[in-house]
Amino acid sequence: MYNWDLQNAIVAFVDSLRPMSQYFRELYYGALYDFADHTSELLTMLGYPPVP
Repeated sequence: MYNWDLQNAIVAFVDSLRPMSQYFRELYYGALYDFADHTSELLTMLGYPPVP
């Protein structure tokens, strides 16, 4: 019923990413905040009021 080889491969992959988890977290949040900032600037240029 279970594919243990696949499950073990996924666990090994996730374990290999753990030492860099803080880097990936900072990269994700940086991209998210940049997207929100640029979208806010675009909407403000189009005439929508800024959101406080």
